[in-house]
Amino acid sequence: MASRRIGDTRSAEHDGVFTGRHIIAGVRNEEALAIAARSPVGLTYLLFGNTLNIADLIATLRDHGKVVLVNLDLIAGLSRDSCNVDYLAQRGAAGIVSTHQEILRTAKNRGLITVLRTFALDSYAVEAGLRAIQNCQPHAVEILPAVAAPRVAVRIRQAHPGLRIIGGGLVASLKEVEWLLSEGIDAVSVSDPQFWIA
Repeated sequence: MASRRIGDTRSAEHDGVFTGRHIIAGVRNEEALAIAARSPVGLTYLLFGNTLNIADLIATLRDHGKVVLVNLDLIAGLSRDSCNVDYLAQRGAAGIVSTHQEILRTAKNRGLITVLRTFALDSYAVEAGLRAIQNCQPHAVEILPAVAAPRVAVRIRQAHPGLRIIGGGLVASLKEVEWLLSEGIDAVSVSDPQFWIA
């Protein structure tokens, strides 16, 4: 039996979130949140927070017209279970970023955007990432570090040609961002605010 391709299961609505958005602001603290809110970048990763302030952090970004994807793995006080996916959705998160397949399956079933975060440290890690993509069928995959993304993307696109591919981590210059995009990476996530305004 042929494996199901990711591109066959993505909704047009979720496709539109990534279209034309080549920079994703990785927001790591309150200072960065304020800069991201004022920046022209439309898509944000929320990479910090806790059970007490997460609703306000999401609201601040949403009030400035941002699409907010929350990295559930990095939110203090939230365990990785389905009720916390619902909690974040009710507080306005448009999607979930995680390394955990079950969380992403739950989020996708709830109609949220899903981004699988995977690490291209060696060939074993790449194989594990490919299996995870097949298992949870996310809307996008983020490959860390970004410099490895073009090489890994070739293998991912063979199995899942419609999957959005994001490069993240260790991006040092705008020239590197331009190179990643020229190599077919759909978007680059960066936590340095200089990239959000350029």
